[in-house]
Amino acid sequence: MPLPSEATGCPEYNGSIVDRPIYRILHLVFALGLAHALFLLGQEGIRAYELARERARLEEALRQAEARVARLEAEVKAVKDPAYLEALVRRLGFVRQEEILRRR
Repeated sequence: MPLPSEATGCPEYNGSIVDRPIYRILHLVFALGLAHALFLLGQEGIRAYELARERARLEEALRQAEARVARLEAEVKAVKDPAYLEALVRRLGFVRQEEILRRR
């Protein structure tokens, strides 16, 4: 009865099963896959960090815009007051018809 290696035409291999050439290739493929997965994980980490910074920047810009809107709304409300308007006009240097402007 022929040996299994003689029947298949494959050379006989007496080494450890882990040392077979096909397992070396599988280990290489696994190592490359692991390296690729770690690379992608790192890329996602960098992307998440950049997005967090961008979000913080946009939230700060939103807070500043909301504060500006509140100031402008207060100014619009103040402009409707006649006393405020008169003070504003006088600050700009205007006088009434019956008043005389004198230099200091």
